[in-house]
Parts: sequence; C-alpha cells; structure tokens
Amino acid sequence: MNNQRDHAVIIHNPKAGNKLLHEQLPEIQRILQESFSAVTIKETIKGVPCKQIVEEACSDGGTIIGAGGDGTIYNIINAIAGMEERPLFGILPGGTCNDFSRALGMQQNPLEAARQIAEKRLRKVDAGKNNDHYFMNFWGIGLITSVSENIDPELKDKFGRLSYYWSAAQTLQQWEPFHLNINSPDFQYSGDATMLMIANGPFTGGIKPFFPNADLQDGKFDVLLIKEPSLKIAWEIIQSRFTENLPEGEGFFSFQTDQLKIDAEPVQHIDCDGEKEYKTPSMITCLKQHLEVYTGDVPF
Repeated sequence: MNNQRDHAVIIHNPKAGNKLLHEQLPEIQRILQESFSAVTIKETIKGVPCKQIVEEACSDGGTIIGAGGDGTIYNIINAIAGMEERPLFGILPGGTCNDFSRALGMQQNPLEAARQIAEKRLRKVDAGKNNDHYFMNFWGIGLITSVSENIDPELKDKFGRLSYYWSAAQTLQQWEPFHLNINSPDFQYSGDATMLMIANGPFTGGIKPFFPNADLQDGKFDVLLIKEPSLKIAWEIIQSRFTENLPEGEGFFSFQTDQLKIDAEPVQHIDCDGEKEYKTPSMITCLKQHLEVYTGDVPF
C-alpha cells in the first residue's frame, strides 16, 4: 500500500502558456515516481473551483505540485494556506513570470524543476494574508497595478530589470495620488500616495524590481511607499537597486513589518501576486513559515 504522505498529486492547468510543460508531463511524472510512492495528475477544469480540486487532491496525497503559471499557483496557494493540516507544496513553472517558483530557486524548465522536486529539499516559507485571502510574492496598490502590464516584452528581453523602471517612469506621469492610511506596529502614515508595495518574495513580473534581498523566512514584509509621482524618485530607486540599499528619500519610505491595516480614498484595486480581484480596505498579516515547500538549488 502506498504511503499517502509520500503520494504526490500534480495539479496541472492545461491552459497555461508554457507548451513545454504540457509536452513534458509524462517524463515529469516518470522522474517524480522515482522519489515518491505514487504520482497522479489532476487537471484544472473551467467552472470547477480550484479549491475543490485541491481538496480532492489532498485526500489522495500529502504533496501537492502546482503545474502552471502565477495564476494557477495563486489559486492553489489560496486553497491550501487556510487548511489546518497543510500539504507539502512544489511548483512546476508553466507561465510567463513564475515569480514564486523563481523565489524558491526553481529552474524555469519544467523538466529540470521536476528533478529539483525529486531531490526533496524542503523549507518552510512565509505567506501573506490579505483579509481572508493569501499571497506569496507581493501585495500592491496604485502604480504597481499597471506597471507590469505596461512592460514592453522586447525591452524586458533586452534590458531585464531596467525595462521595469522604464515602464514605471512612463506610468508615473499618468498617475494622480490617492489618500492612504497605514497603521502597523512599525510605521504610521496618513497622506497622499502614488504606490504602496508589500513584498514577501523578491520577484515581480519575473524580475527583482524593488526588494532583491527579500527574505521568505523572516516573518516580515518589506514595504515601499511612494508618496508622489516623480521621475527623480524613480531614478533614486533605480540607483538603489545597484547598491542593494533603498535610501530614505523625501518622496518615499521603506520599512519592515509583520502586519498592516490599509485604507485608501478613493478605494484602490489590489494587485495580489498578479491577480486583481479585490479592493481596499485590507488587513494584511505575515504568517511566519506557514508553508513547507520544495526548493531549488539556490538557498534563501
């Protein structure tokens, strides 16, 4: 009889953009079967809540492996993070950015990622909670909600992280500040803002634009508040990325905390790991080492 705890279930999104992932699934299953007592595959189905699929998968095995892009991973995380007994979790990247998998040091070729999972390196990582929902990479309002959408793919391929700042500089000129209230044990603010970024992991849009040294295990968020749209501020932040230090400036603040209460006027759309389903107000909490995940070659 198979050991249920050592039974892995791959939850695969057949609509994910990475054709390589779809083609490699049989070989991926074979690789994982060398390390797990059994490996089964379940596909996401249009119209069927991801939570239902995940709950069924958890009844079959103790390891859930998400195979898809950031949207798929977000939905799976939101299904497992609230469970009292949470399964082990791994990622086979199958999207464009694959931010959380990058933060875990996973290879972006799904076959190589499967080999990494088969090595069974496990670590506990923090998760963010936004009201009743969860995130692994970032929570943002204001400028951040449109910057990633405006990145030119050709610039991204050619200039990497600089393309993010170019998009930010262009978008800054189109933004009007909103009124923001922040209440946390470590920082208080009431005033105008252009962007609020709360980071758990270092990657946003496949690059490290704000907090390249974000720690997934310290129980703290890294937070960046930009008060006013300014090319000067954008340039200061760009320069800080090359020194790995974010200086305090007149137009922005950075700090760490494990909890924030956020109110905004007018109400702001939230970008949560690339998903834009919710609006402010928000109560945001860092759940220290909440999930146990399979990691890649790069320690964090």
